Amino acid sequence: MSLHKFLNLIEHTPGIGPFVANREKLVEDTDPDRIYVENIRAFFGIPFRFAEFLCDLAVRQGVFARKIGLICPQCGKMLLSVDSEDDVPEQILCDVCEIDERDQYIFDSAELTRLPFYQLIR
Repeated sequence: MSLHKFLNLIEHTPGIGPFVANREKLVEDTDPDRIYVENIRAFFGIPFRFAEFLCDLAVRQGVFARKIGLICPQCGKMLLSVDSEDDVPEQILCDVCEIDERDQYIFDSAELTRLPFYQLIR
């Protein structure tokens, strides 16, 4: 139902409604727990800023929840996802780097890249 609500919101947005019919299958095949702005941009052939606006609109409508992924600077793995910056711990362990026996596998959260993404609310 939430996916339908999001698609309906986009479908009734002037200028992009006609693109929705051909792209619905692509959206359904996307992991609903990790939807990136780039996914929405590519699905609907719209500018990044407009895709970001639609994702934020979906958050305000209760269709998406905004999340923040913290990325390991060495291996690129998403170490943790949180709801807000307040939920980020001071240090984070990368188990991949630890298993690979790298010199550094515990990172200060300040040195980690943040990657915003969205989660479909069911």
